Amino acid sequence: MVKERQIGTPGPANKAIGGVPDFWYYDFFSRGRGEVIRLFFEEAGIAFIDHRWSFDERNKGMDDTERAKINPAGSVPYLELGGKVLAQSYPILRYLSAKLGEYDGKTLDEKYFVDVVCDLAIDWRTKFVDSAFVTDANGLNANDDANPFKRHKSYTLQRFVKAIDRTLAGSEYASAGPFVLGDRLTYADLVVFQIYHDEREIGGGLDQLDAEAPRVKKLVDAVANRPRIKEYFASDRYYN
Repeated sequence: MVKERQIGTPGPANKAIGGVPDFWYYDFFSRGRGEVIRLFFEEAGIAFIDHRWSFDERNKGMDDTERAKINPAGSVPYLELGGKVLAQSYPILRYLSAKLGEYDGKTLDEKYFVDVVCDLAIDWRTKFVDSAFVTDANGLNANDDANPFKRHKSYTLQRFVKAIDRTLAGSEYASAGPFVLGDRLTYADLVVFQIYHDEREIGGGLDQLDAEAPRVKKLVDAVANRPRIKEYFASDRYYN
């Protein structure tokens, strides 16, 4: 059975985006590619209806044709808002940011830089998922192969964390504060924070990287200490 719960009370942010969205994603603790949208809702003060599928419910309860009617890729997350279905995690974040007039750059150059950091984090997540959850026609890691994740921890993880660290450390935009745009939080900060969170929870070996990537650690700590994010992690809405 799909778990359904209203999170929050509708306020100005809901008015700005056009209502209370219905959000559909896996009940995968507080992890995964789509979890950053829940994190965005919490930070922005957006009330939403949270629909959580178990993996079995999602995979057995809806065939490929039904999934494709909602999202041609057949994947989640997606949200329903104002009679529209919005799919794909990062376009959803950009769409909501534009509706709010926050969480993105103000100028074209700032928007470009936010996209650069976000794309690095997307590539990092893709490599993480491919290695930690090896999937083929036989299912999820049917051969119980730990080698891809070992390689990820020893090479790919370090490559992306250090790349993001250098990108932030060398930017005039990121120099004025802990976030991608200095003292202004963006959706890209949340994307970086969420993949860092998931790597840590799965055992990606980030502790030894913190000293080598201090700018990334600074960003992650600053997001974790945002009042609404901090309250969220201390609440029963955070599943872990």
